[in-house]
Amino acid sequence: MDTVTILDLDGEKIEINTDTVFPVMLAEVMYEGDLELLMADLKSNKKLMNEAKKIKILADNIPGISSNFVTQPFIFSEFLAYLKEFDLKPSDFNHATLNELYDIILDYADHHNFDELKEIVKFMIEIDPNYTPAYEILGSVLVEEGNLEEGKKYLELAVKQDPWNIAALSELGETYFNLGEYEKAAEIWLKEVELMPENTVTYFMIADAYRQSKNFKKAARILEKFLNKYPKSILAKYELIDIYRKLERTIEADELQEEIANSQPEYVSDVEIWAKVMFQNGKYENVEKFINKFLDKNKDYEHFRILLAIPMLKTGKKEEAKLLIREMKEKYPWYYYGMKNILEELLEGNERDILQD
Repeated sequence: MDTVTILDLDGEKIEINTDTVFPVMLAEVMYEGDLELLMADLKSNKKLMNEAKKIKILADNIPGISSNFVTQPFIFSEFLAYLKEFDLKPSDFNHATLNELYDIILDYADHHNFDELKEIVKFMIEIDPNYTPAYEILGSVLVEEGNLEEGKKYLELAVKQDPWNIAALSELGETYFNLGEYEKAAEIWLKEVELMPENTVTYFMIADAYRQSKNFKKAARILEKFLNKYPKSILAKYELIDIYRKLERTIEADELQEEIANSQPEYVSDVEIWAKVMFQNGKYENVEKFINKFLDKNKDYEHFRILLAIPMLKTGKKEEAKLLIREMKEKYPWYYYGMKNILEELLEGNERDILQD
C-alpha cells in the first residue's frame, strides 16, 4: 500500500493510498454503487472500513467520486488481487448482488473473452450457488467452445434450478440436437413452446429433431399443431408436404402444394419458399408482381429483389437478370450465397451462367 496523496478537507487530513479506490470498485461491482450497504455488510473488515470511510467523506465533498470514470475498465485479476489484499472471500458477501458481474460476463461473452468469463462465473457461483444465470451462460460458453457434454451439464443445472428459463431450455435443446440426441432435443424444445408458445421458430426445430430421428408421425403432428395456430404459414405447409410424402400421405401433400400455389405470403419468412413453389409451377409473373408490390412497402427487404432474376430470365431478359445478380452479389453477398443453391435448382442450362463469379 503506497500513499498517493494527502487531502486537506476543512483541516481534516485524509490519506489517499493505492487501496483507497477498492471500496469504490467493490461498491459498483457488488452493491450496485451503494457504499453504505457495502459498509453494513462488511463492517467486521476493519481495513476495508478504514478506506470506505475515506471514500464516504470524499463522496460527500467531491461529486462523481464513485462514477464509472473511477471503476472502469474492470479487470477481474486486479479485482481478485484486491480481495486477497483485504482478506475477503466470496462467503463474506451476504447482501451483495450479482447483477453488475452478470453484465460484465455478458460483455466478455460478446468479445469471446471466455477464459476470464469462466473465472468470474466460478466466483459468482461461490457467492450464490443458486444463481441460475451463471450456470446458463457458463453452459452456453462451453457449448460454443465445443465442449458439449460439459456445457450440457451446466445447462441442465440452470433448467433444474429454473424450469422457466427459456434461454437455457433453447440452448440445452440445441446441445442435445448437436449431440445427435434428437428425441431428447425435441422433448426439451416442447417444454420451451409450452412456456413461450409465440416462439414460432421452435416448432420447426422440434419438427426437424423428429425428422432426424425418423419419427415422421411426431414431426407431422407438431407442424399440424402449428398450422392450427397459424393456418397461413407457407413455410409450415412446405415442411409438412415433405413429411406427408415420407408417410405416404400423398393426397394431403398434394392439397398443401395446391394451397401454396394459390396463395400469397402473409409473413416475411414465407417469401422465399412461396417464390420457390411458384417458380416450380411456372408462375413467374405472380412472383414478379408480388415482389415489386412487397418492396414498395418494405424497403428494408431489398435483398428479395434477387428473386426477380428468375422471371427476367424466363422472359428473355438475360442482361437485366445478369446486372441484377451482380448488384445483389455486391450489396448483399450474405443473401446471394445463401440463395445460390436455390437459384441453381430453378435455372436450366445456360441460364446458370448469370451465377458465375
